[in-house]
Amino acid sequence: MKITERDMEILRFINEFGFCEIIQIDKKFNLKKPRNYKVMGRLVKSGLVIHKRLFQNQHGYFYLSRRGAGFTELPSMTNIPLNTYNHQLRIIDVYFKLTQQYPDAIWIGERRLKQEKFTKRFDKRKRRHIADGMLVFPDQSQVAIEVELTTKGRFRLNDILKRYASDFSIKEVWYYCSSAAIGGVSRLAADMKYIKVNSLREFLDI
Repeated sequence: MKITERDMEILRFINEFGFCEIIQIDKKFNLKKPRNYKVMGRLVKSGLVIHKRLFQNQHGYFYLSRRGAGFTELPSMTNIPLNTYNHQLRIIDVYFKLTQQYPDAIWIGERRLKQEKFTKRFDKRKRRHIADGMLVFPDQSQVAIEVELTTKGRFRLNDILKRYASDFSIKEVWYYCSSAAIGGVSRLAADMKYIKVNSLREFLDI
């Protein structure tokens, strides 16, 4: 099978986030039925992409095989954690909205951040918090992106915020929080001007 440039872009997009559903692929590549399923079916049949269903009555998800990941800069994601499934889909929603608002900025996902930080900059033995994403603007300023659906423990959240305070490579941190999480983040970040707390529901208009 010949790999087209769009095929390559689809593989890179999926592996940037580890997995995604057909809805996100449709939105990214402006695909519609039945063309979308033909494109993805061809990639699945070729052994580059794997399709599985996690929940009944819900879209299945796509992730790359080891062979498919060989066409990208990241390894395949072999374990799709149930407890972070919806969180990951919300990150993709935030990615779409932010890249629409800031088309000149470059998005770097958590998987790439983790690979770069643990292989190049930091001692692997030290536990480091990795943002859900990063926006890099043309002036090279960096904004960390955090999506919070559930409330973290006060100690854990405070530790994350303090780590950001000591990371001078990051200009700001933008939090996008569910109604359950926004209160706790807002209280702890009240005196931290570099932390911007936003309602996820209002931002995504959902």
